[in-house]
Amino acid sequence: MPLTFIDIERQKNWRITLFFLVLMVLYLAVVALFSAALPGPLIVESRFWIFLVVASFLAAGIHFWFSAANAVDTVVRRLDAQPPDPKDDIHRMFANIIQELHVVSGNKRDIRCAVIPSLSLNALAAADLKGNAVIAVTEGLLSRLTRPQIEAVVAHEAHHILSGDCLETTVAASIFGTFSSAMEKIRYTSSNRLFASPAFLLAWVLLQLGYLLNLFISREREYRADAAAVRMTRNPLALAETLHFLSRGWRGAGFIGSGFEMLCIVNPMATALDETEGFLPDLLSTHPPLRKRMDLLLAMARVSVAELDSNVERRSGEKQADSAPNYFAMSPRQQWQGPFTGGELDVLPWLSPLTWVATGEGQSAERAWKDPLINAIFLRRLAGETRTDSGFTCPSCRQPLATAAYKGTQVFQCSFCAGMLVENGKIPRIIARTGRERPCTERLNALARSVLQQNQTRNIYRKVSAHGAGPVPLLPCPKCKNPMYRGFYSTAHLIEVDRCSFCGLTWFDQDELEMLQCMIENRLLPEVPLTV
Repeated sequence: MPLTFIDIERQKNWRITLFFLVLMVLYLAVVALFSAALPGPLIVESRFWIFLVVASFLAAGIHFWFSAANAVDTVVRRLDAQPPDPKDDIHRMFANIIQELHVVSGNKRDIRCAVIPSLSLNALAAADLKGNAVIAVTEGLLSRLTRPQIEAVVAHEAHHILSGDCLETTVAASIFGTFSSAMEKIRYTSSNRLFASPAFLLAWVLLQLGYLLNLFISREREYRADAAAVRMTRNPLALAETLHFLSRGWRGAGFIGSGFEMLCIVNPMATALDETEGFLPDLLSTHPPLRKRMDLLLAMARVSVAELDSNVERRSGEKQADSAPNYFAMSPRQQWQGPFTGGELDVLPWLSPLTWVATGEGQSAERAWKDPLINAIFLRRLAGETRTDSGFTCPSCRQPLATAAYKGTQVFQCSFCAGMLVENGKIPRIIARTGRERPCTERLNALARSVLQQNQTRNIYRKVSAHGAGPVPLLPCPKCKNPMYRGFYSTAHLIEVDRCSFCGLTWFDQDELEMLQCMIENRLLPEVPLTV
């Protein structure tokens, strides 16, 4: 059942009170434990128990106030988030979007913006009892999204703040989530050996209570924030594409503490629980399945296209009476363009198999390659090229792969997304010839170093934590059509690739094979041992 802002406010108040009571009970138990060594006659006195309750109340109150009152500063400090650089174009665009948000929302809240120095893909919102609020986006997500996609992310996080449901999650994260980060650092430095010190045990108990608080954080809040973002931006596809992008990348596991996952747009640690539905997942998970969120957003897309269609008809004063469908297409800047006829689509320079298209009212948006009439355009383009078809289909674009020569050997390449399919036996041959033709460019060198550094943190987290990687959208093998496994090329060369264990084929997305060669040519290896 949908909730009003009044319902959200009531739930927020009683949940924050509950967090304080849980904290007080914890301190009461700790004080009682240390009081067990006192003389028996003293323990049975009523004054002792009054003192115990008062001491626990004061300790919990101090802990609660210093954690919750400055929760925004705590989160920003833990993640080392920094204000946007006014001299950086992308940072300045992010700051401008936040300014536009203040105008749209009527300046109801003063929301700060911050950039998290990480190549991971995530964003979060935080608010505290003093009225402070912040929207933080990772450097990786900020640099890889278009402006409309960033607007959708900011609108999603802004709804959490403006509706008030962000406060309860921030309070829970600030009280218990900081211990999660401390626990993870201890596990890293101790090679996963646990200590029996009282401080460590207290942090461990608080961490477990933080997990239990997920019972009171409804995953429905993410659905509401998605719907609010669509209302503000009128662009459901921008948010749907962002979520799909997040589902296949590193979301910050190992960098963003596990106690902060309830603040993020997606859970940094991909788990199978998040991607399932039912009583237990609804009870324990703070984020709904990404697949369902994307399906709901794609279902909303046809509303936006229909409105665009009606506006075009109103301006023209007449309906299109042609039997051939008229298409709307989303440009690389995430803006709907059209209507286009089939011939007009044929000459669009930015049209690709992954472009979102729709035919207007009653039709949902789909990738261009799924429409037979549009797919014929790509086939004609390929027919005009001098190429040899391999008989394989690109797992991303669903277009025929061409047989091409690379480093003196035969590979299969996509003319649209620049991906490359290579037989496993030929990869060592290609790597051995690295640098023979031309050295790696400065761009690829910088990209390879950054990806290695961030994936190193991700790999260490996987080894230290007991949690495995959750489900991600898997690409079909171009040969046998079975799902390919996505993982690192090796423990020394941390480039994510897609492999088919049945056919002995490896799929490299754009730049992945070149980055692997740069790592080997320049001997870029992890700085610390990967065996933890």
